[in-house]
Amino acid sequence: MKRTFLSLSILAAALWACSLEEDRTSFADRAHSFGNPMQAEAVLKSCYTPVGSLFNSATAMMMEIASDLWYNNTSTVDAISSISPSSPGQGSTVWKQCYLGIMRCNECIECIGAATFDESVKASLTAEARVLRAFYYYYLTNVFDGVPFYTCMVADRETQDEIRRLPRTEARTIRATLYDDLEQNALPYLEAVRGSEVKENRAGQALALMLMAKFAMWNEDWDAALVPLEALEALYGPLTEERYPLEETVWWKKDTAESIFEVQHAWSAEGVQYAGTVCNMYYPTYDGEGWYNGVYMPQWGTEISNHSSARATWRFGCFRPASGDKASETTSEKYLEGIFRPLPLTYGPYSEDLGRRTAVLDLAAIRAGTIRGEKIDRRSLYVLGMGDLDTGDTFTEVQKNGRPFAGRKFWVPGRVSSYDSNNYKIFRYADAVQMAAECWCRKGEPEKALAYLNQPRIRAGVDPVEGVTDEEEIMGLIQDERARELGGEMHRRFDLVRWGIWYDAILRYAPANATILTYIKPFHRYYPIPDTECALTGYILTNPDYVGYEN
Repeated sequence: MKRTFLSLSILAAALWACSLEEDRTSFADRAHSFGNPMQAEAVLKSCYTPVGSLFNSATAMMMEIASDLWYNNTSTVDAISSISPSSPGQGSTVWKQCYLGIMRCNECIECIGAATFDESVKASLTAEARVLRAFYYYYLTNVFDGVPFYTCMVADRETQDEIRRLPRTEARTIRATLYDDLEQNALPYLEAVRGSEVKENRAGQALALMLMAKFAMWNEDWDAALVPLEALEALYGPLTEERYPLEETVWWKKDTAESIFEVQHAWSAEGVQYAGTVCNMYYPTYDGEGWYNGVYMPQWGTEISNHSSARATWRFGCFRPASGDKASETTSEKYLEGIFRPLPLTYGPYSEDLGRRTAVLDLAAIRAGTIRGEKIDRRSLYVLGMGDLDTGDTFTEVQKNGRPFAGRKFWVPGRVSSYDSNNYKIFRYADAVQMAAECWCRKGEPEKALAYLNQPRIRAGVDPVEGVTDEEEIMGLIQDERARELGGEMHRRFDLVRWGIWYDAILRYAPANATILTYIKPFHRYYPIPDTECALTGYILTNPDYVGYEN
């Protein structure tokens, strides 16, 4: 493979914030860190550190709030798309943490490869490093499009000088190169097991296959994507409730059978081991002392900190009673377009203030699985927060507007302060199943596409889709299914950008008063490379789409 290098700005972030005048070219002592498998594995584990730093509440804003599913009028630039080279928001974290991880992975690949211990052990460790490197490039290319691409170890000052002159490499080229690298240099040396069966839940063959499929789908190479997807199917089998219970998709249930890759978090009675922030986006508003938006739910924490709550857009989940004292739903088109329909809500008492009935949880319907003659999608009970599903107490926001918060899939039992000890389920098998549906759809095989589309639907307790043959209609069904299955799991932005509909979807489905509508531009689908990083390269790296919007 051709030797390539990255920009000086990346190295500046990667070298532990030490001055570039210092003679520091490694994060590990190369002479004493790769002498045996235990030493090499210890260094390899440091390649995982940036993964945890990549995912926080700003990531949730970037990936989910700036989409068609959720709404939050916070002033955070990632939520309202007020991004520019001088104000890159979460783009700065993605850039620094991904290139930190890449630098470490490259060094492990070369140094472990040159070590003198057992060749089979070396092969498996370097394969793991290659998978992690691909993971970091997956996020870089999805966030920035083309980026500097390098696969060598930063070994000396001469290398650093070459680094300074590296421009962007097309994302398509990076993805194709890494697909081949994983296929040839990682898969043969990784055990063919599910992600939850990998030692210490680290990167394994399942993650390698998932990344290969993602890379190929971004490049619209459907045949290439199906190769790893079929290999995943051989590992995981059919997606059924018996094999993969829907209850296990909640984030506080860790490393379940459906998992492909999770960000590992931990908490102990002795103290917080990881204090995350994603839960701050996915909780109802907090009234204090165990009360959440008018509902007493101490099981989800009684001493939590203030936070900024996501609410579902009308598109994602809404039940709005008609005006007046009518036990019927509004006929307004925007409310009837909801992805989650029907919600397990019914008509409450008439409200003089609202001029219509309130909306309340219907526990009898939830237990029966049907409401008003239609089946309830069980995923709505996890993804959307409507109230306490044990008591039926309904959030005030839901009563007034019929619009839920994010749901208990993301909440933390017994949460204290701002800690988030959930694992973040970055990739799981249901994602791969729906990817297979899309590939077969794009290949003109509607029956096969529907067979995969229907697996998560049947698990969720709703009827399968039958008899649809039009490609665009099936794609619309897939887009909605991915929202139901993966909404909130920090995928939506990438999906909308890959489908080419990110900008239009937000314009159509964001509430009329959403702050994002003031700032969003079509080119915001990709983040700008931070201006500080461009400056360090002498502006070899630029943001041509952002000319005129630098500030």
